Amino acid sequence: MKNLSKLLLVFALGIWGLNTAKAQGSLKADKAEKATEVKNLVNNKDYVFEATNAKGAKTMGYVAISKDTLIANLPEGKRPLKISTTNYAYSEWRGKAGYEILIKPKAGITGDVKQIRMEVTPQGHASVLVKSSHGPLALSGYVKQEDY
Repeated sequence: MKNLSKLLLVFALGIWGLNTAKAQGSLKADKAEKATEVKNLVNNKDYVFEATNAKGAKTMGYVAISKDTLIANLPEGKRPLKISTTNYAYSEWRGKAGYEILIKPKAGITGDVKQIRMEVTPQGHASVLVKSSHGPLALSGYVKQEDY
């Protein structure tokens, strides 16, 4: 009876170990799939940054990039900073932790916003620093596919 109990325990541990290895493999595959998705979004300039935390602001905001259009609604004091333009400079490069993106709306088009700098991880988490005539605005959130 003791041998049967030991055998069942070894069998149960073996099954548990296989399930754990399968779950870890699945997690790696999910991370790789997400990294590919984020890479495609950034490379195709077709994504939305959605803020989940805006330092010093009561409301969240977003920045939408769609090929040649920049649309943003960002919290800033009593009135939000709103941008809707096709006249902006966009540069993107690979950084230490993911993608670095710099967006500079052309002067006179968007009023207060001087530049939007994004850091996007391969998993889609992002931090954004907006430089405006009112001072800097720091946001954190994520990038995602969005159809506008």
